[in-house]
Amino acid sequence: MAIRPKLRVLCFGDSLTAGYASMGMVYHPYKDKLQQMLEMAFPDMDIATIDDGQPGDTVKFGFLPRIQRLFPRGRKSEELYDWTIVLGGTNDLAYNLKPEDIFDKLKEIWDVPLRRKSKVLALTVPEVGVEEGRERRDARRTRLNELIMAYKREGYHTFDLAAAIPYFSMSPDDRKKHWDDAIHFTPAGYDLIGKVVGMALVKVLEKERARNPPPTRKRRLFRDDDKVFEEEVGDPSSLEGGYVVVRLKDLD
Repeated sequence: MAIRPKLRVLCFGDSLTAGYASMGMVYHPYKDKLQQMLEMAFPDMDIATIDDGQPGDTVKFGFLPRIQRLFPRGRKSEELYDWTIVLGGTNDLAYNLKPEDIFDKLKEIWDVPLRRKSKVLALTVPEVGVEEGRERRDARRTRLNELIMAYKREGYHTFDLAAAIPYFSMSPDDRKKHWDDAIHFTPAGYDLIGKVVGMALVKVLEKERARNPPPTRKRRLFRDDDKVFEEEVGDPSSLEGGYVVVRLKDLD
């Protein structure tokens, strides 16, 4: 029986990763829909998605020790996660932390999985649906998202979640369906996150497969197919040490 290739994806962040809704009465993480998307795209793979979202946590003060515990020293890279999806910064911006300071901390957080050969998919920070102080708040969030999208490093990828699921430019019906409050999403909204993030990750994985197709194993027709004979390593110009061509009709 063939061994199915494994794909382990960690979804890491705050309440938006945990799937917080209905003032904490409901948790519906986006990783469930993400897993469905990955399984539909790659039915040949053994896929597991794990969420580690901590409501109220900040990039600046809480993310780093948490992600370090998930990538402990001494564990082999193949025993950890193949991909780490990071979403954070909403709470930091609410505390009026500078976008540059948040970004500097995010780089430290991304560095933990990247050093352990886990690729990173960094998500931009979604809008906050509050009109009061919106201009200044949006400017700071936009600056942080620009830094996230512009960062370059091997194994580092980005997806603009803020652009994919806006608040203010959504129709009233769509907003009611997908947004639970000014910050968090409904279960349908978290499913939408899982869908768009899943599509982005599938696209990256398909590109990787195209560049590095899995090795195809030659089917053995006979017991000694893998055996190397003397004639195969000899001088092809020599009858004794080269190859002998036999016509099919001569075998009848």
